[in-house]
Amino acid sequence: MLQKVRKILRKIIPSKHAHLCLGLFALYGISLLITQTSHFEKIVDGLKGYCYSDYKVRNPLFSEERMEGEFYREKYEERLSSLAEGIFDYRDKKAVQAFFMSKGFLYDEWQEKNRNSYLLAQVIEKGRRKAEVPEEVIFDYLILGDKKIVPFLEYKKGRRVRIFASAGEKEVYIHKDSLEPLLLWYFESLWLSKPKEPKHFYNDTLTYSLYRDLQDICNHIFIKRVYLNKQNAQGYFVEEAFKVFLPTMFAMGARMAADQDSNLSYDYQYLRACLTGLSLNPNHTMFYLLKTRTPNSYHPLVRKGWEDFEQSFNIKYPDQITPDQISKVSQRILEKVNNHQSFRLVRNNS
Repeated sequence: MLQKVRKILRKIIPSKHAHLCLGLFALYGISLLITQTSHFEKIVDGLKGYCYSDYKVRNPLFSEERMEGEFYREKYEERLSSLAEGIFDYRDKKAVQAFFMSKGFLYDEWQEKNRNSYLLAQVIEKGRRKAEVPEEVIFDYLILGDKKIVPFLEYKKGRRVRIFASAGEKEVYIHKDSLEPLLLWYFESLWLSKPKEPKHFYNDTLTYSLYRDLQDICNHIFIKRVYLNKQNAQGYFVEEAFKVFLPTMFAMGARMAADQDSNLSYDYQYLRACLTGLSLNPNHTMFYLLKTRTPNSYHPLVRKGWEDFEQSFNIKYPDQITPDQISKVSQRILEKVNNHQSFRLVRNNS
């Protein structure tokens, strides 16, 4: 077949140089198809550049940084305007959201302490749930994957900040990427070490917490060796492990949905959400992460609530911590924080 094509080409174009040129053009065309950036990817890059330039302008250390940020923000805005022309109005939040949702992504923007904050992430799952926290609440949710653009707090403080749930205008966001890298890291360490018995599954408080929550899954994969293929084993491990923590994250989301129309500050809402999640669906891993890696707050009541939570247990002895204890302590601190808030409201209104 190839020889027939060559004969036809020789008849049409007898020159050897012409054949070489055709070959080079074909090679260039194939490489272009492989490496070409799609228009959607260009829009994402333009939006990403604009948002991060805006972060840089709003949080500069020196005037030179502000000027540099303003310059790049203007350039990325021009690029975004050009790329979005005829597709959506890049200045209209709802138009931008509709465009990205049609591509399977969530886009959101809001104000945090007089700063713009942005979010762009892939939507893994959407749905509706009913929960009691303790009042009954029905809410729509989106489970989000890796973020293309992170909110300002994550941009400023990095991966140390793990936000498990947040509330948008219409839906609650469940952030899978707050746990997935940790689950992947734990899987990789176990796959390499090839554990044979329980004591081989952990060597510090974090891995001990993970093993206590994921013991059945760990035994299924690493003791029984059900999966010989690493990729299949990893996929099963991450998906099943995430399901273990999902009830806690849904309870957090339900609390945030219930508080959404209140005048409570975001950091206070998030504290209430975390304490509600752990009181209703306690687990060791999220307890450890929230105890050791909680975001700082300037609000005295919220800061005191996190301090009480952090001081509630001695994690040097994790084997003495039970889910029931986590639940009871979280409920106690939640009631204490709520009572302080109610007292403040009464005093301010009197």
